[in-house]
Amino acid sequence: MQVMASAMTAAALAATQPNFVIMMADDMGYGDWSRTGSPAKTPELDEWSRSENAVWFKRAYSGNPICSPTRASVMSGRTPARTCIYSVEQHILCRGGTQDEHGGCIRGEYSLANATREAGYISGFYGKWHLGSIRNETSDCYNRSASNGACLSGYVAHGELCCQGLDGGLMISNPHNFGFDEFVATPQCGAGATTNCGCFFYPKPHNDTACNVGHYFDACTTCDEHLKCAQYFHGLPDMTIQQWPDVSDNDDENFLVSRFSDLVDRSLSEKKPFLAVIFFHGVHIPYVATAESRALYPNATENEQDYWGGLTQISKAVGRVRSILKEKNLSDNTWVSLTADNGPEVSPASGQGTGGAFINPGRTDGLRGRKRDTSEGGIREIGIVEYPPVIKANRVEETFPIATMDLLPTVLDLLGKSSYEGRALDGTSLIPHLSGKQDERPQEAGLGWHGVFHFGSTNHVNGTFPYLCPNNSASH
Repeated sequence: MQVMASAMTAAALAATQPNFVIMMADDMGYGDWSRTGSPAKTPELDEWSRSENAVWFKRAYSGNPICSPTRASVMSGRTPARTCIYSVEQHILCRGGTQDEHGGCIRGEYSLANATREAGYISGFYGKWHLGSIRNETSDCYNRSASNGACLSGYVAHGELCCQGLDGGLMISNPHNFGFDEFVATPQCGAGATTNCGCFFYPKPHNDTACNVGHYFDACTTCDEHLKCAQYFHGLPDMTIQQWPDVSDNDDENFLVSRFSDLVDRSLSEKKPFLAVIFFHGVHIPYVATAESRALYPNATENEQDYWGGLTQISKAVGRVRSILKEKNLSDNTWVSLTADNGPEVSPASGQGTGGAFINPGRTDGLRGRKRDTSEGGIREIGIVEYPPVIKANRVEETFPIATMDLLPTVLDLLGKSSYEGRALDGTSLIPHLSGKQDERPQEAGLGWHGVFHFGSTNHVNGTFPYLCPNNSASH
């Protein structure tokens, strides 16, 4: 009888507690989807933004105009000034004094997954991590003697070991350290149609899979890093980490949604609510689309076909997420949101194994600036939120600003928590606004830019316009 009662309690919890799906695109511009006039075909995003229980926020801001700091702001609800994540491959998201003797992160900054874990949820992270090394000597390193002293492509020497080379020399800090039960993640960026394709999967001696390198074909002379092999790692619920055992799907966004689908099935089987965080690789360079996606743009250049095709794949992936929720009868009680980590890449753009510079087709819809710029084009993003229990009618929100730091406070609010451990949050819950009880933002959103490029300014978004002021946020 006690076992039956426990099962009924778990089932009741899963039925009443909201599920969460938090998605983010990479380097997607404010004007990169078709509702804003972009040539990219994104019908699923357009339909979603007009759906009954959704709001399109026209003033949605990333926590920073580059990748890692914004990701840290999503996880922690805090500005880069507090998390000390100012740039990329610079610091790990880990609380001070919580590293083990190997430099690994014992205890990460309190995150979305910590909040939901405490409430009985299961959780999964899928996609681009970029907040520290995922490495683990049993998962991505092997003894150099196994390859005659020379490391295989995609690996770099670490003493007597050869280890995956895309961690930027950072200490271990992976999704497990931030409360996630499971993850399928890459350390850094990866092409949207080639991720995990050219990896060697040691101890296999070689990988004969042909990689789709899209418009980079002629320029790509040494493109193993990022373009052909951005190794996926699989973090299991028992806290072990393994290489993803084979080549991932040709459409990387679809591959990540398949991992999400697995989590949903596990949630239903275990009768527990879930948190899913999906950070797409597209459309960061190197952007590569599938042949099917490129074919949608017959009159475009190959470069544009890959970029716009990558946006089409993101749109399809979001549509599939919503379809899975509907098929499983979970739509009515699931928070679903999408934003981006910063504005579109500068143009022309090179690097990340691309071997050459290409005009970046990313659009800001006329906003000034791009990635790495704290003006609107660098930090103003797509922002769509759907949550039927609170949002009762579709609308376009023209003035109320939201930011990536708002996600954790919103999750805490829906879980019935106002704060955690007495630590400051820089975001605010969106539930009062979405429920019609709040017309103005109760506190400013500090959007930091302190990294290796520029120092000293923080862009604070309030109810009217962003303004620049000196940084005075304490790192605590």
